Amino acid sequence: MTMIQANGWSFDCEITGVGPDIIFLHGEIHGMEYWEHQVKEFSKSHRCLTYNRRGHSSTGAPEYGYSLVNQRRDLEALIEHFEIENPIIVAVAFGTTIAADYAIRHPNSVKGIVLVAWSELHDASKYFDRWVKASKQVVDILESKGKDGLVDFLRNEGGRTVYMVIPLESPIREACIQMFANHPIEEYKQGMLEFATSVPNLIEPFLKLDLPVLGICGALDPFPDKPEILSGMPGFLEAPFVTGASRFVQWEKPEEFNNLMHNYLLKFDE
Repeated sequence: MTMIQANGWSFDCEITGVGPDIIFLHGEIHGMEYWEHQVKEFSKSHRCLTYNRRGHSSTGAPEYGYSLVNQRRDLEALIEHFEIENPIIVAVAFGTTIAADYAIRHPNSVKGIVLVAWSELHDASKYFDRWVKASKQVVDILESKGKDGLVDFLRNEGGRTVYMVIPLESPIREACIQMFANHPIEEYKQGMLEFATSVPNLIEPFLKLDLPVLGICGALDPFPDKPEILSGMPGFLEAPFVTGASRFVQWEKPEEFNNLMHNYLLKFDE
């Protein structure tokens, strides 16, 4: 892992492989670790970039600057730093808003987009409403009991009363809990709320883009995709919902997810 300075901040980055570029973007209070199966697979034929967004993991937490605009600028700066050209962007959850915003502003510089669990793209404000109460609980626990206390809390309540995307019956549950608990307190206190409230309506300008877009969603996702929202986009296709997967389909069902990705990538070889 390499620490890179970009747009006035430091980012944990990994770039592996040789070939056409793929960028993997994680969601809010998530992390780059859930792309492990995809980086391993697709770095055989592509150059793959993953990074922890500002406020996540060991990147530290600024006093302000978590907005969508600023996080799109982070992506722009990292693309420039690594001399990435015409990438495919694969994004999950709130990461999809960054991917969409980047493509809207750089329509000739993106080869394609894979949107995973992309309900945040059309329902960002609803996530803010859910997070206000959860964030207060989490901050109180971190201040009184630290990270270990938060991990214990999420083991009991994650996916039940808070952060409903944490799967209940899944081999990735513990890894998911550790990921959700692994950020500076400022991210829970301010960062995620600032980001959620900064997302405008991206659907209308996104629909005008002429590029291949694949939607992927787990059948058990508590906040499933609404593919009809992007039905007017010529290059958009929603894959059949993946059986047995919830929010983190690429982590829970990596073989199924990677097969969908491979089939999607074939269109660029035609």
